[in-house]
Amino acid sequence: MFGDPELRANFSLELDMSWGIVLRAYRSLTPEGKEDNGNKNPLQEWGEEIEDGAIYGVTLRRVRTETPPEDNLAVPSCPGYVHYKTCKVRSLRAGTLQKLVENLLVEYQGTDTAYVPTFLSTYRSFTTPQKVLELLLDRRLEKVGNEETLPPGSPVPDVLRVQRVIRGILQTWLETHPQDFLDTPQCLHLISSYLTHDSRETANHLLHLVQSLEEEGKQDVTLQEWKLSTQPSEHNKESAEASGNIPELLSYPSQEVAEQLTLIDVDLFQRLQTCHCLGSIWSQRDKKENRHVAPSVRATVAQFNAVTACVTASVLNDIQLRPQQRAKVLEKWIGIAQHCRFLRNFSSLRAILSALQSNSIYRLKRTWASVSRDNLMVFHKLSAIFSDENNHEMSREILNKDEIPLRRTHSARNEPRPLRRSASQVHSARPTQGTVPYLGTFLTDLIMLDTALPDFVEGGLINFEKRRKEHEVLAKIQKLQLTCRHYVLTRKPEFIQSFYAHRQLTEDQSYRISRTIEPPADSCPNSPRIRRKLTKRFSSLLLGSEVFGPKLNGERVSPSGSCSSCEIDEGLIAALIPAESASSQNFTEPLTPPATPIRDDLSRPVSSPRSPVSPSCALPVYNQQIADLCIIRVSMENTHGNLYKSILLTSQDKSRVVIQRALHKHNIESCQPDDFQMVQILSEGKELTIPDSANVYYAMNTSANFDFVLRRRVKES
Repeated sequence: MFGDPELRANFSLELDMSWGIVLRAYRSLTPEGKEDNGNKNPLQEWGEEIEDGAIYGVTLRRVRTETPPEDNLAVPSCPGYVHYKTCKVRSLRAGTLQKLVENLLVEYQGTDTAYVPTFLSTYRSFTTPQKVLELLLDRRLEKVGNEETLPPGSPVPDVLRVQRVIRGILQTWLETHPQDFLDTPQCLHLISSYLTHDSRETANHLLHLVQSLEEEGKQDVTLQEWKLSTQPSEHNKESAEASGNIPELLSYPSQEVAEQLTLIDVDLFQRLQTCHCLGSIWSQRDKKENRHVAPSVRATVAQFNAVTACVTASVLNDIQLRPQQRAKVLEKWIGIAQHCRFLRNFSSLRAILSALQSNSIYRLKRTWASVSRDNLMVFHKLSAIFSDENNHEMSREILNKDEIPLRRTHSARNEPRPLRRSASQVHSARPTQGTVPYLGTFLTDLIMLDTALPDFVEGGLINFEKRRKEHEVLAKIQKLQLTCRHYVLTRKPEFIQSFYAHRQLTEDQSYRISRTIEPPADSCPNSPRIRRKLTKRFSSLLLGSEVFGPKLNGERVSPSGSCSSCEIDEGLIAALIPAESASSQNFTEPLTPPATPIRDDLSRPVSSPRSPVSPSCALPVYNQQIADLCIIRVSMENTHGNLYKSILLTSQDKSRVVIQRALHKHNIESCQPDDFQMVQILSEGKELTIPDSANVYYAMNTSANFDFVLRRRVKES
């Protein structure tokens, strides 16, 4: 090999002649002479092992060891000697509930470090805290009295070790997810009974945690608790309004308004329970018995809507304002939005932009014509952050950066300038910069995961690989929650009072006032020509379409002829409607994918190179056909145009099947699929009617948005 120039180019050898010719180390090089990092991956996917009640993914891991095997021919004392051994590592991909709970004991401080946090973050999707706790404690008792041989993957039947592991799991659970026990107080009694006869110091610490949660649980846990502690009471509001001491909201400097909105958003975001964001949980909120489901997400949505309503009302409140005066109000909010961007408060930033892009404000052509060019430029740049291109790639990238990308422009010359920093100051501030994200981005990902991946795999086993993917999204939220500790801002109660005392307008009221200010006969050539897919209000994400009154007939049809606003299913927050559409949106349950056929060979342990729950499979997304799958949005015609459901579409689905799914998701069980026809909404007011016997996947127009409506057939007399 040493005479081959090709091989010489690929290896770098160091020779130690004191022991003869001994290979001390080598580096794999590319043909260009650079170090090749492609062969350094210590992991290799090997396949699967299927046991009774569980499917394990098997990975081969290369581990470095200092002690060579006895039969190794290399000289043990040779300097620079490096030996690697290959270890077989298993990770649970699917299993019964009992297997998932048992695996907590195996993986606590084990090789799969993500298993325990993933389970604790997502188990509410498929079971209850009480059931998990009962299985965990029963498993411990089983180990104490059972010394017989255990199947592979089970913990060693060491009584003390099992007790120690269970106490560790309980402590992690109590500390990281206390709300689970506040919601189910009976779980605290189970833990107390378990720890009663344990005198160890760790048990005393756990008892202290339990007692603290019991005290906290005596208070009523309702949606009211998620309101800000600084929000003024109704009595204080009335007294302040009567005395006339509430200052105008826009009388505050732009930077101060942005800071106070950021403080409110930080408070809510830090209180957010990430498990409430799971699609399978958030989708249940519309049911009457689940009005208190996911209160932390509801509170975030309510605040988003409050900001949007405040912006809309401040622009439209005074119908006597001239266009130039109203343009100053728009410029004020653009300045506030810019400061929100400096503060990395993307929640209020998105709320302000949504209001400015709502139909009621967007259509005011004379007002927008009076907005300065510099402010319009800032508005364009801020709006581009939430572009839906490449699955909102820009907003995702910005969340991972710490710099302040937008420079001050002439439009902000009259604003205070404390945010201008030198390069060294900005660099030093980066590690401690807080971020409040737009929650809709994460809800979108979680809804898509919940829609695209089945809850169960072969044999009715819980698909834990799906939970791992959900935990990846939740972990990003938790990481951003930690950054919020770096905000150092001063709360001003008088601003909070002004904000919550501000006049609120319904969508219908806003549009009527807008038509009064500028009659509908005028076109809107001077409205800002940004991407019209930007704006969607977070609004009826929480409250649903019942918040707004019926729309004016024929007044708000978008230029494309599509629905006036799109409703996202299950918390799915998409900024994908025309700008001249109304800005409300609702969320509904996800489609549950059809169950995978049960395999009859599940009980036999086998190894397979391909996994039915492989994490590498491509996931279907909206507006793209991937691996014979895609996600479409289906709304009902004549339902105010603001409610749609996401449907998982395969290459085998006929029109009747898709219509039946859509009716089910819209809770219209009394109608038959044959009573409707499926129509795809195209651009420029065009439509594509899908034939009754057609395969929707191939019949649809893939160059247009995957937006459909169900239209009731006209019965021939």
